[in-house]
Amino acid sequence: MKKPILIIVLTILFLNLVLGAYADVMPYYINSLRRYGVGFTNVFSPLVMRREPKTDGEILETLNFDYKGNATCSINKEKCDIDEIFAVYSESKKTAFMTTIDSTDGWNMVCFNQNQMPVCGWVEENPNKYYTTGEFFTIFGKKYGVFLFKDLQKNDKILYGAPLRQTNAIGSIEMPRMITPWLVRGNWLLVKVYDFNNQQKTGWINFRGDDGKLKLFVKF
Repeated sequence: MKKPILIIVLTILFLNLVLGAYADVMPYYINSLRRYGVGFTNVFSPLVMRREPKTDGEILETLNFDYKGNATCSINKEKCDIDEIFAVYSESKKTAFMTTIDSTDGWNMVCFNQNQMPVCGWVEENPNKYYTTGEFFTIFGKKYGVFLFKDLQKNDKILYGAPLRQTNAIGSIEMPRMITPWLVRGNWLLVKVYDFNNQQKTGWINFRGDDGKLKLFVKF
C-alpha cells in the first residue's frame, strides 16, 4: 500500500474510533456520575419534568432528544448538553437513562446528572421505565456485562466468599476481560470474572460505598 493511501486509511480509522468514543455517554470514573439515588429511569422523548408528581404539576423542563446526539430543552437551554444530562446515553442501542432520586406511585424524580445545580423533576412511569439499582444491574448487567470504574482503589476490587466484609477475601479483580453479574444482595453483587489470562473467578464485590457512590456500572 502506498504511503499516502496508508495515511488516509489510518486517519479514517482514527476518526471512527474518536467518533465512536463520543457517540455514547457513560460514567467511567467514580465522580463522573454525580447524582446517586435509588436507581435509574429509562427515559423517552419528549420528557416532561414536573415540580410535583401529578399530571397538572408545574412543568420544570421539557426535554426533546434523539439518538443522533441532539437534545433541546424548552426552559433551561444552557443545560442541554448530552454529556450533562444522562447517566447513560447510547446512540447504537438507542437508549437513555437518567439518575432517579425518588419514586412514588407511577412517578419518578429524575435529575440531570453532571451539573453542580441539576434540574430535577417528576416524570410519569409510562412510557418511562424505572429500575432500582439492583434491577438495573441484574437486568442490564446480565445482558451487557459490567465494568469497574477506572479510579478505584485496590481494596475496592476485592472478591469475597459472601456478601459481608467480615468474610475471607477469595481474590481480586486485576485485568478483567468480562464481568458478568449473577445476584444482587443489598450493596453486593455476585459476579463471574474472566481475566485476560482466561482465568475465571467468582465472588461477591461491594459495588456501592457507604456514601452511595457506585464503583461499577453496566457496560452498555
